[in-house]
Amino acid sequence: MSDIMPVHVRATWVAREGRSLILRRPRLRRGIVYDVRFADGTVHHEVHLSTVLQGARFPADYSAVVRGAEAVAGDGTPGVWVDYPYGQPLPE
Repeated sequence: MSDIMPVHVRATWVAREGRSLILRRPRLRRGIVYDVRFADGTVHHEVHLSTVLQGARFPADYSAVVRGAEAVAGDGTPGVWVDYPYGQPLPE
């Protein structure tokens, strides 16, 4: 990733197969994957958001964006884009 910060973030709830810790039975786990969009229009899919948003350097911005993106996350489909650094949903 470059040092340029993204301008928009979106989240998607996805179901992944996993195994239970003790009995090793198959089960579905729900997780969130994040996409980021940069000012030039490029989109990076399924990124590690803390690394891209530099969560250690900007914890308040990171927290606001994550909460905003998770609030409007789509279930199996990409959610609404939220802006960085405020986490407000963008009008479509």
